[in-house]
Amino acid sequence: MTTMEEPDPFRVPEESGPTGRGTGWEPPGGAATVPPPGAVPAAPPQPPAAGVVPAPVPVPAPVPGPGPATGAVPLPRQQPYGPPSYAVNAPYGAPYAMMPPGPPRNGLGTASLVLGVIAAAVCWTFYLSPLAVILGVLALVLGVLGAARARRGGATNRGAALGGLWTGAGAAVIGAVLSALLVGHLLQVIEVESEAGSELLAGAGVTVRFEDGLTVTMPEPQLSASGAIATVEVRLRNEGSDAAGLGGAELYVLVGERELPGRDVRLETPLPGSLDPGQSWTARYTVTVPSGAGEFGVDYAPGRDYAFGYWRLPLPGGDGEESGDGERDRGRDNEDTADV
Repeated sequence: MTTMEEPDPFRVPEESGPTGRGTGWEPPGGAATVPPPGAVPAAPPQPPAAGVVPAPVPVPAPVPGPGPATGAVPLPRQQPYGPPSYAVNAPYGAPYAMMPPGPPRNGLGTASLVLGVIAAAVCWTFYLSPLAVILGVLALVLGVLGAARARRGGATNRGAALGGLWTGAGAAVIGAVLSALLVGHLLQVIEVESEAGSELLAGAGVTVRFEDGLTVTMPEPQLSASGAIATVEVRLRNEGSDAAGLGGAELYVLVGERELPGRDVRLETPLPGSLDPGQSWTARYTVTVPSGAGEFGVDYAPGRDYAFGYWRLPLPGGDGEESGDGERDRGRDNEDTADV
């Protein structure tokens, strides 16, 4: 019994061809049957139909190349392994050119700081406190906008914006408090304390006293030589402890029911802005006397903070008949007059 030897897979193949001609291996059918690289293999032959003579199949010629003389075609050269290539999706259009960054816009922060400093400077002033409120609110708004711009990268002075914001806010609060006190001060009216001038019409030479100690006395008017012009004196004295503000004094003259126009009442001696305690001052008015006038009705306020006091001043040689209607128009009778 013959024992079959198993083939050794590690055995070196023997060369059967001539020396220098390769291993001698050829594919079945010869080297001419190997298709060139990239060629599409031919479909397998189909059995001919009955009665049809098949046409001879052309045999492709061998492709010349640098291979061995046996006609073997070398395998295509493989590319070396490397990192995979990824396809990058091209944009639909050309990208926009990026604009170079411009200079920082620090205007809001700077304006906020400037307005905040000005508001802080004037908020302590009693009469300028309303202006501090306006400037402080503007500084607050601009500070918020400037800080937001700096946070987005459009400005570089976030510290200045925050400084103006807080300075403006503080100045606005202080200015609002002082503004409320200012309004209360302006609305405060100093009333007439004496009965003469308030409950009763003050006569010539009667002193009318106000709540702060200011006193007002009007003597009998003096007529000019022609009798067409009368001079009315207003004598003021500050008997209080504080200065009396005399700015904005007003005087109206009535003859009967008619109030004389402003062109007929002229201030000849201006009043001072204020009157210190213990000081006196006399203001003189000239009044054009209408024909037939016997007396004047006078409404007088020595300053914008004072209420009006009321006087009835007879004219020299006048009978006083034309003043009754004007007195009754103010709710008083002729008898309700304080004389000297």
